[in-house]
Amino acid sequence: MEQFRGDAHKFYKKIKKATDQQYEVKDIREIDEIYSIQKFYETLPVNELKMIHYRMVKEQNGSGTFPLLISILPWLGLIFSKQIQETAEGNLFFIFIFLTFFTCFAIVFILLHYREQAWASLHTEILKDLIERNENKPTIN
Repeated sequence: MEQFRGDAHKFYKKIKKATDQQYEVKDIREIDEIYSIQKFYETLPVNELKMIHYRMVKEQNGSGTFPLLISILPWLGLIFSKQIQETAEGNLFFIFIFLTFFTCFAIVFILLHYREQAWASLHTEILKDLIERNENKPTIN
């Protein structure tokens, strides 16, 4: 049942394997990618980090174009149902091809949408940590 475990568990297993083989966790590709994002953000001033954070929160909470496109297609089907019915009448192959393409299109773009939302969450958390760290840093007068 290992194949039904989520990405978090698979990532844990990857980290565990690396530490068992005496590799550093920071050398894992996924961690290195996050580290490079964090290092870049550390070069920016706090006011710019806040603006970027606001934008990432917007991206994270926005509905996005992909779900909108997917949800509008059935409405278009209802609006143009008479024309679609006339085109597809007696031609089940047309209906099968359309539904197959629509399903593939929907699955791919829904997965892309959630992937992008996950990246926005990652950036948001990094930015929150950096802003908090910079604001709690003692200032020298």
